[in-house]
Amino acid sequence: MTAETSLSGGLSRAPAYSCYVKPGAALSSHSSAAARALAPGPVSFTVDVEHPPAPGAGPDEATAPTLRLVDFLDARGISGTFFTTDEMARATPALVREIAARGHEIGSHGDRHIPLARRAVGEFASGMAAAKARLEDLTGSPVQGFRAPLFSLRPDAAFAIEALHAAGFTYSSSVVPGPAWIGGWPGAPRVPFRWPCGLIECPVPVVRLAGRFLPLLGGMYLRVIPEHDASRLASRLAGQMLWTYCHPYDIDTEAPLALWRGLGLFASLMLHYNRAATLRRWTLLAANPAPPLGARLEETTVEVFQWRAQRQGEIARGKKP
Repeated sequence: MTAETSLSGGLSRAPAYSCYVKPGAALSSHSSAAARALAPGPVSFTVDVEHPPAPGAGPDEATAPTLRLVDFLDARGISGTFFTTDEMARATPALVREIAARGHEIGSHGDRHIPLARRAVGEFASGMAAAKARLEDLTGSPVQGFRAPLFSLRPDAAFAIEALHAAGFTYSSSVVPGPAWIGGWPGAPRVPFRWPCGLIECPVPVVRLAGRFLPLLGGMYLRVIPEHDASRLASRLAGQMLWTYCHPYDIDTEAPLALWRGLGLFASLMLHYNRAATLRRWTLLAANPAPPLGARLEETTVEVFQWRAQRQGEIARGKKP
């Protein structure tokens, strides 16, 4: 088994992923160089399939841009991972079936799109079991992966780890490995690791900036940070399992600016700003694609992250639990 990443050694040998580029669709050396400028290695493509929390928006508003993302990847022969909320699966089952039928991995983005720390343990466990079963019924295939809404798998939501493992998930892609503006898990490894229960975690690839860890390759950050600044920061991603993420609304340039539920004016502006840049950046990253996340698990050597021992040490040093 080839180890792409490990806790002790970082990036040991990058596998060849040319089989994930459609024959005849090879990009120019200039495009490949641009891809390397944004990311120092092959990048998996992931989508968080949810509808925008804008007034009056629902699952139907996410369908067209989601299919546009599927078309984008298909045109380049790239298989991606689509983490889908249970709300979208219930409202648009045909969309989920089509994504899977076109060769993409389906994962769960939660039974409800709210931070994990706001969930009751039993409610979350039963909701995730039902959400996983629904996706498997729709696709006819096992669902391996989970991504927490808002990357909200943090120490205050650690109950979710064993609940996900008990529900039959193989891996999670939910942790920002360090203090971040959107939460984060300080002290978590920045390469794939295993929770004590056996669940594998593929953390968000991040760079350190102003004392916080930034998901440089995804969402709002991918399109808001100027390309020359992103290129300057990209070398800090070295040694991590690289993947990009976006939401259907990240490419919806036709949607009017709206004040999002639970967000202020500035955050709403940032979530609307420069959406046309998302697919331009993805086009550059597509010159060096990696397989879907679920297909990369066999290429990783992961060690156990003893997070309970870490927390006990922090408490002993006077930090709040």
